[in-house]
Amino acid sequence: MPRSTKNLSKKTPANVENEGEPSVSSGMPSADANSGSMESDIVQALDRITDNLTKAVVARVGEAEKRIADVEAAATSSEARLAYLEKQVHDVREHIDDLNNRGRRCNIRIVGLPEGSEGSDSVKFFERCIPEFLQMDTKAGRLKLDRAHRSLALKPGTGQCPRPLIVKFHNFTDKQRVMEAACRLGSRRSNQEDPTHKEPRISFFNDYSVEVVWRCKAFDDIKAQLRKMNMDYALLCPDTLKVMVNGTQRRFDTPKEAASLLHSLEQRCEDTASQ
Repeated sequence: MPRSTKNLSKKTPANVENEGEPSVSSGMPSADANSGSMESDIVQALDRITDNLTKAVVARVGEAEKRIADVEAAATSSEARLAYLEKQVHDVREHIDDLNNRGRRCNIRIVGLPEGSEGSDSVKFFERCIPEFLQMDTKAGRLKLDRAHRSLALKPGTGQCPRPLIVKFHNFTDKQRVMEAACRLGSRRSNQEDPTHKEPRISFFNDYSVEVVWRCKAFDDIKAQLRKMNMDYALLCPDTLKVMVNGTQRRFDTPKEAASLLHSLEQRCEDTASQ
């Protein structure tokens, strides 16, 4: 029988290699499609995370703002209460200081008397010494005193200033008469047995509280300038300076007000001198 003339294709090496590999089906997803799907998933996850963080931050900020508002309200209330309490403390201190000074109304301070001059019985010494020293007329030549003692400080050494003496009068009118007599006569010299010893200067002052003393000391520079200008003045309790200016009485409650007056007077004197 004759052979069939069918064309038999020869297997090339390339065909042989391709036989063992599976063919790619058109129904499988490509690499571009997979990357797009993953990118979409990542974006969605990031959006969810961002939303959660935003909500958490907004909630925390809202809570913080509420706390800040509460603190500001409490601070405002505390400031008002603090101002009220400060005013109360100031009023109480003023009241206590007033009571303190009222309790000293019958007291005077004697400055400059040497230590030990009053002897062992200071009350009897001052009952007779004060009228004699100030040349006052009194009943039986004496004043009625309740107490007399040195200030509560360490005893000074040799050459140091003596401690002030506090004298409490039984009657306020006697105390006022003593201060008026001291103002009339001014500071005088006490008698000393030793003629070679320089006589000390003895001065009489009202007995004020520490607060009033510090307020009065604020006028020290002003008073020194007034003395240089030979002007009459008086320091009234608690802290009012009275000055006679051209026959007119002027009162100043603060050193700043008095300093402005002095400045104007000095300027006026300079203008007069230049003319």
